[in-house]
Amino acid sequence: MQSAIRNPHSAIGLTLLEVLVAIAIAGLFSTALYGFYRLHASVLKAEEIRISMQENSRLAIDFLIRELRVAGARPVRNGPCDGFERLTIADRRRVTIQYDFRGNSPNAPPDGCPDDPNERIAYTYESSDQILKRGTGSGAPQPFINDVPPGGFLLRYFDRDGSELAPPLDETGRALVHSMRVTVRTSKTSPDPRATEPIASELSSTIFLPNPPE
Repeated sequence: MQSAIRNPHSAIGLTLLEVLVAIAIAGLFSTALYGFYRLHASVLKAEEIRISMQENSRLAIDFLIRELRVAGARPVRNGPCDGFERLTIADRRRVTIQYDFRGNSPNAPPDGCPDDPNERIAYTYESSDQILKRGTGSGAPQPFINDVPPGGFLLRYFDRDGSELAPPLDETGRALVHSMRVTVRTSKTSPDPRATEPIASELSSTIFLPNPPE
């Protein structure tokens, strides 16, 4: 009986070189897959930030429009504070309004004076922290929206003829304000490594002050 001669090169299995090649290919594939995942995740994150920036800008504009429109509202005439100012501060990055809508308690009717809780509202921009702050009453302004870059909050004032008034306005100048142009811009660095510009949202609106000074 003739014995079979076994060829060592025909043995089943992988050589060390084949294993190294397979590992290298798997590594390349894993690196490419991870790179695609990171890019996709950064794009999704960038879109999330973009939506957040838009919401912040819209929130600030909506609040400013609503509250500036009631500046100087005075349901009570011939009261103890008749003729109070609508705007007590009017600067490029700061504005304070006041109006009368209640008495000293929550359900009390207007009493003619803008000295009750929430009847004074202040907006101010802190460039060092890039924060737009809002305060009511005599309390200190609190953070309202973040990520407002330098120049991202701008207030402009116009008289009845449409001529722009140069702030800061004194009492005489504040009485001339007929409309205001408000601009709010938010900005944040994009997580997308391909982006060369930050993610930003800018909104502007013109508000007419319906309550004339008296």
